[in-house]
Amino acid sequence: MRNRTGRGWVCLMVGMAFLLIAGQASAKDGWYMAMDLGVAVGPGLDTRGSDNDFPTTCDRFIDPATTCNDLSNEKWTNKFDGSTGVLAGLAVGYRWQNFRIEGEYFYRNATHDDASEPNFGGLNLKTLEEISESEEVIDGVLSHNFFTNLYYDFTSDSKWTPYLGVGVGFAQVSLDYFSRFTRSSDPDDISTFPSGDSRNTLLAGTTTIGRSKLSDTLLGYQAIAGVDYRISEPVTIGLKFRWVDFGEFKDDDEWRQLRSHDATNSPAPGSARVRYQVATDDIEFWGLSLNMKYHF
Repeated sequence: MRNRTGRGWVCLMVGMAFLLIAGQASAKDGWYMAMDLGVAVGPGLDTRGSDNDFPTTCDRFIDPATTCNDLSNEKWTNKFDGSTGVLAGLAVGYRWQNFRIEGEYFYRNATHDDASEPNFGGLNLKTLEEISESEEVIDGVLSHNFFTNLYYDFTSDSKWTPYLGVGVGFAQVSLDYFSRFTRSSDPDDISTFPSGDSRNTLLAGTTTIGRSKLSDTLLGYQAIAGVDYRISEPVTIGLKFRWVDFGEFKDDDEWRQLRSHDATNSPAPGSARVRYQVATDDIEFWGLSLNMKYHF
């Protein structure tokens, strides 16, 4: 699907270029339309996870007779490698002398394609020794971005026009998230309860799984630099570089399964649901794209 989308944008831009080159309008003050197609590259991503779970000793699926109601407030952190992906956009703007103001939409689809073992800094050593497998995955980051940009064009008698710009806007961001924490299948490795306690056998091999498409709306800004080349009076093509920075991403969902049972601590109806939250540091990336403008 990504390849088809990329080929579609390329064909559309090439087709418009041939049509627009035939135009006779002059590149002067007034409206213009622009298209972008390029790549987006993001740095490594730091995440923070937490949930509202009870300690394992308070799990009534494991011990129906327990009376404790403490919250464990488990927390963990992780680091993921950088991302690469496709960036494609449309913009409509107005040029007045050396200044341009435009409204821009661009789409970014990137993937970290990275599995990493989280750091359970909030869990005690005994619990850490019981966990045989743990992983988190962020498979993809998709964003729909809407910006208002202001540019300054360094015009001259040359066909080349360098420019600088800044923009502010927001993005609807989603990421595919997966996590899995599995206890050892050997009851002798489980020490949550005293040695020989049958409840340790019930815990052996249990798995906690989270899987969802998390989403958030983020405010951000971008810095832009580029150069256009006039191939006819109404049409320019060029390269655009941008650096984009958004705020922290944060969203939550219920566990798909908690210690191999439903995402609650009690089989009784109306029991509190156990949810996890994933937050990131600022989401940022840089993009390099081929740009084409038609000046009406």
